Amino acid sequence: MARRTTPPDDVIVIGAGHNGLTAAAYLARAGSRVTVLEAHHDIGGMLTDTVLFPESAPSHVFSEGGIQASLHHTTTIVRDLELERHGLVHLPADPYHVHLEPEGASLAFWHDPRRTADEIRRFSQRDARAFLEFARMLDAAMDLALPFLNGHPTRPDLRTALGTLPQALKHRKDLPAIVRMGPSGHQELIEEWFDHPLVRAALAAMPPFCWMTQDGSGWALIYLGICHRIMNTRIQGASGALPRALARSLESHGGTVRTSARVTELVVRGGRVTGVRLESGEELAADVVMAACSPKVTLNQLLPKGTLPEHLERRASLIPSTSTGAANLKIDVALSGQLDVRRHNAWREDGLDLRRPVISWHSYDEHLAAWDEAVAGRWPDPIPYIGIVPTAIDPTQAPEGQDTLWIWSGIVPSKPDVPWEEVRDQIGDRVLGEAAGYYEGLDQLEIDRRVFGASDLEKRFNVPDGNVYHVDPFMLRLGPARPAPGFGSYDTPVPGLYLTGAGTHPTGGISGGPGKLAAERLLKLSSRRRSR
Repeated sequence: MARRTTPPDDVIVIGAGHNGLTAAAYLARAGSRVTVLEAHHDIGGMLTDTVLFPESAPSHVFSEGGIQASLHHTTTIVRDLELERHGLVHLPADPYHVHLEPEGASLAFWHDPRRTADEIRRFSQRDARAFLEFARMLDAAMDLALPFLNGHPTRPDLRTALGTLPQALKHRKDLPAIVRMGPSGHQELIEEWFDHPLVRAALAAMPPFCWMTQDGSGWALIYLGICHRIMNTRIQGASGALPRALARSLESHGGTVRTSARVTELVVRGGRVTGVRLESGEELAADVVMAACSPKVTLNQLLPKGTLPEHLERRASLIPSTSTGAANLKIDVALSGQLDVRRHNAWREDGLDLRRPVISWHSYDEHLAAWDEAVAGRWPDPIPYIGIVPTAIDPTQAPEGQDTLWIWSGIVPSKPDVPWEEVRDQIGDRVLGEAAGYYEGLDQLEIDRRVFGASDLEKRFNVPDGNVYHVDPFMLRLGPARPAPGFGSYDTPVPGLYLTGAGTHPTGGISGGPGKLAAERLLKLSSRRRSR
C-alpha cells in the first residue's frame, strides 16, 4: 500500500489545524506539491466547528476550540492567501471583553483604550488615568514585540532587528516599565497599577495563562496591547470557516488534504525523515515532513527512539504541558431560545448588548484563590471562566431565535486530587448553575450540553494533557525556547523534519503565525540548497 511522491521538494504536513493548513498553503503557492494529513474526519484541529448534538440540536453549530481572533490580524496571511476570496469573513468583536459586577454594573474594554478609560472613570479617576498610561506603555511594547512575533525566533532578520532601534528610542521613556513587565507576576502588575476591585477582577480574567503570583506571568497583559492595536474578531459561520478557507486556498494551488489519515510513525532512513506511516499501514514518502501537531507527540511518539542525540531526546521528553499547574475546561450548550443579560444591560446607558462580547464576573480575590487551589491540585469553587454567546454576533450558528453558549476556563487543576471523571457532572452543574445568574433563561432553555476536561481535550485534539497551547505558555518558553532549546527554529536537528503549530513560535491561539513562519523557513533553506 506504499505510495511515493515526487519531485524531491514535496512536503507532507501532519495536522490540518489552521497552522498546518497555513504552512501548506504558503508552500503550495510557492510551487511545492503538498499533502496535508489529518487524523480526524474533519479539518480544523482546535478550530473545528461541528454539530455536537445531532439528535437533540441538529442545527446548532459549535466552535470546538478557539473562537476570538486577535493575533491572526498581526500577520499578512489573509491577504497573502486570498482568504476572503475563499470565503473567510471576520466579524468585529468590540468591546473585546466586559466584566460584570454582581449587582448590575459592568466595565467594557474597547479597541479604543480611551473609551475604556471613560468607563473606568465612573469607578475610579485614578485608575482611569493609570489605564491610559498602562495602554500607552503596552502600545510601545507592541512596537517592539510585533517584529519579534512575526519574525524567525532564532535567526531574526537583521534589517528588521535594526528597524526596532528607532522605535526603542522613540519609546525610551516607556522602556523601564516594559522591561519591568517581563519578570513581574500577573498579580504584581495589577496591584501596582490599579486599585478598584472591578478593574482588578477584569484584568485577572484577561487571560489567565499562569499562576498569578508567579514571576513572569504578567506578560499575559500584553493581550490588551494586542486588542488595542488590532480589532478582535470572530469568524462568520463559526471558527471552522478559517481552516476551510485555508484548505480552499491550498487546493487552488494544487495541494491536497486527506482526512481520517492518522500518522503513527515518522519514517527515518539514513538518519533522515523520508516520510510517514499511517495507522492503515500505508507509507507516504516526501522530501520534507512538517509536523503541525503537538511537538511532544512528534518528538516523543512519532519520531523513532534513538533518532535524536541522547541529550536532545531527554530535552524533548521534558517539554512542559502541565507545569503551570492548570488545565482547561470547555462547556458547550445548545439552547431553545435566546439568553438575556437584562439586569446588566439595564445598568448601561450606551445600548451595548452584553450578549455579544466575552463576559466574566468573578472577583479578583476569587481569581487569586482559584489559582492557588488549582496549583495545589484541588478543584476551585468557584471556577473563574469566560462566557460567549456566539449566536449574538453570528445568528447563523443556530436556528432563528435560538442561541449557543461557549464557556472556557483555564483555571482548573492539571493534576487534580479528585479525578475529572468523578467530578465532571458536578462541575458542569455548578458552572452552568452559576452562569444562569447572569445569562438569564439558561436553566430553562438548555437543550443539551457537553462538558470537556483535560482528558477529553487530549483525546479529541491529540494534545498531551489536553494542553490547548501544546506547550505551557511560560514567558521563558517563548521564542527560541519554544518548544525547547534546540527545537525552536522550525527546522529540527533531524534532516527532513520541521515543526510548526501552537507549540512553536510565536505561540498558540488563532494566529497562523507559526505556520507562515515555518513555511518561510523551509522555502528559504530550500532556495539555498538549490542555489549551491
